[in-house]
Amino acid sequence: MKRFLYTFITTKQHGILPTLFRILLMPLCWLYRAVIWIRNYCWIVGIFKQKQLPCSVISVGNIVVGGTGKTPAVTAIAKLLQNKGFQVAVLLRGYKRRSDEEITVVSNGENRFCTREESGDEADMLTRQLTNTPIVVGKQRYLTGKAALDRFKSDIVILDDGFQHRQLARDVDILTIDATQPYGTGALLPIGTLREPISALKRADIILLTHTDAVGTNIANLKVELNRLAPNTPILESEHQPTSLYWLNQADKRTKMPIENLTGKRLLAVCGIGNPNAFVATLEKYHPEAVELFAFPDHHVYTESDLQKIQYQMQQCGAEWIVTTQKDEQKLASLVTELPIVVLAIELVITEGEAVLMDALQIQ
Repeated sequence: MKRFLYTFITTKQHGILPTLFRILLMPLCWLYRAVIWIRNYCWIVGIFKQKQLPCSVISVGNIVVGGTGKTPAVTAIAKLLQNKGFQVAVLLRGYKRRSDEEITVVSNGENRFCTREESGDEADMLTRQLTNTPIVVGKQRYLTGKAALDRFKSDIVILDDGFQHRQLARDVDILTIDATQPYGTGALLPIGTLREPISALKRADIILLTHTDAVGTNIANLKVELNRLAPNTPILESEHQPTSLYWLNQADKRTKMPIENLTGKRLLAVCGIGNPNAFVATLEKYHPEAVELFAFPDHHVYTESDLQKIQYQMQQCGAEWIVTTQKDEQKLASLVTELPIVVLAIELVITEGEAVLMDALQIQ
């Protein structure tokens, strides 16, 4: 339901609904706020009980529907922990996955056991980006965590998109915030894109700002505001740094092209992600001649009809290349196409505060 509302909202220009729709939806917004308040109150006073796993638990989430960089953050944190010698597993809900199984082991860190359709987009992307890291999906994170521990004996589990999933107790709650649009549209669902009121920031143990390189000196003002909203909460900074390009349907993904190949080219940016403008901003750093955005809803499943629309748009803007994201890669690769589509490989890099993160995790 939240994803439907997000798609509905973001189809409107700049995510702002016409005044009439906002008036009609206002009672639902009040109801949603009341439900969220009651739910959080029940967790605070102990009416709802959290369940503990016999290992360290890290949650990475957000308060905005759509992309803030939480899944790339999970990848970065998992790699940091692996470099410290820990056995890490990642737990996901598996949004939009097509499987009747309550719990699905997507990967044991070496071998994959299901398709993208059975795992969901985020699990699929994590499986391709993380080695030696079991990926397990299931709606009930406690049961999913137990299954991961029983099978893989992990030291630490990471919850992808776990901020609102409070049933499973966690040692560290990391809240990702996109520095280019910190609070989404600034209003709660269904009028806006906020999952929770901004006051929920106080619940975070760490705030991880993403796309900080896209806001320049404004980052200082944002940090002052966040310090006011969530006093004494450490604020980390990170960037989405491109690493390489590769052709969509090439057999060996290890064959990379330098990102500088984007320079001087006319590009069509095709994606179905939460923040397509951030994707465009990344491409523009490499000085292409022009970038045209052709965005689809978050988690979009591409069809042959979509390919025809993409081809038409490419012809209209005179693009030489189509550039897409790693999240969209497999869904486009499942279709047979001769279109010149390249994938931009990106990794999240913590540029300020990595030591704070390690301290919070009690890791030297």
